[in-house]
Amino acid sequence: MKDTNAIEKALKNKIDFEVENIVRGFINELTKLYDTYGGTQWYNIVYDPQEKEITCLSKEKVRSILQKMIKENHGEAMLNKKSKELLAKLEIL
Repeated sequence: MKDTNAIEKALKNKIDFEVENIVRGFINELTKLYDTYGGTQWYNIVYDPQEKEITCLSKEKVRSILQKMIKENHGEAMLNKKSKELLAKLEIL
């Protein structure tokens, strides 16, 4: 079981890295907008216009929110797919 847990942990780390790269690309694009046009590096994110609003987020907070959101919405599906891909490769060997 230790091997299975180690494999799952490695796959989760790979998913974390992939999500981080997606978010890094998005943050880089936001930075390009700021560098090109000015404006602000603070963001107003509304997640429920009727009830709550988050304001004045730094790029780092935007980064962490995006990473958490992507992992919550796609992490399990990513893990399932990567596990199936790995098992398919192992069967070839």
